[in-house]
Amino acid sequence: MHRKLAKALSISMFLVAIVVVYVSLSKVYPFNWSVIPKYYKLFIDGILMTLKISGFSLGLSVVIGLLVALMRFSGVLCEIGILYVWFFRNMPLLVIILLVYYGIGSVFNIDRFLAGVISLSLFEGAYVAEIFRSGMEAVPAGEIEAGASLGLYNYQIMGSIILPQAFRISLPPLIGQLISLVKDSSLVSVIALGDITMRARQIGTQTLATLEAYLVLAGIYLLVTSSLSVLGRYLERRFAIP
Repeated sequence: MHRKLAKALSISMFLVAIVVVYVSLSKVYPFNWSVIPKYYKLFIDGILMTLKISGFSLGLSVVIGLLVALMRFSGVLCEIGILYVWFFRNMPLLVIILLVYYGIGSVFNIDRFLAGVISLSLFEGAYVAEIFRSGMEAVPAGEIEAGASLGLYNYQIMGSIILPQAFRISLPPLIGQLISLVKDSSLVSVIALGDITMRARQIGTQTLATLEAYLVLAGIYLLVTSSLSVLGRYLERRFAIP
């Protein structure tokens, strides 16, 4: 009961703060909301592009992250996995996008969308790898030893004992990483990929209603990420380890 009351109070205070800020801004900034609805198709196109690039990047980053996490448990490939994680976790995403698009993109003639997916996947894959690695290390050693005592090979222990539990353990931080990925995808606008951020910038430039366009952009991101948070809590309960 106290938790629900505190949550309701926090939401109320947040809404009041928004109203206060909006009223304060309206005294010095001439809001013109009438032009925004005319560009709803651009917003929709931007949302679809953001979801598309986020979806492809999520799938590829999970594959990369799982492979790199498995490499961390291999004596031969461990150092390569460590180097990969070190490099991409210490490199700004914006720099990676520029390097991939103007470097790899110019050599192999890849388009903006593919460059964006590759950049996000490589960057997020390093974080996903650490999430999976932590999940694997959290599996009780006794269960692994029990599998070995039954005569299971290492790959059988990994596939039937470690990975299923590691996935469940890793699910909450994976959802959090997905939310970060959606927000990080806004940086692909730097290579003129038509995501929601670029569309908002275009609308602001065409209508001079820049602040209005960015406020709508902020609302869209809040809606998308909040929906993912709700989905994450559901999946966390659904796949929780008994």
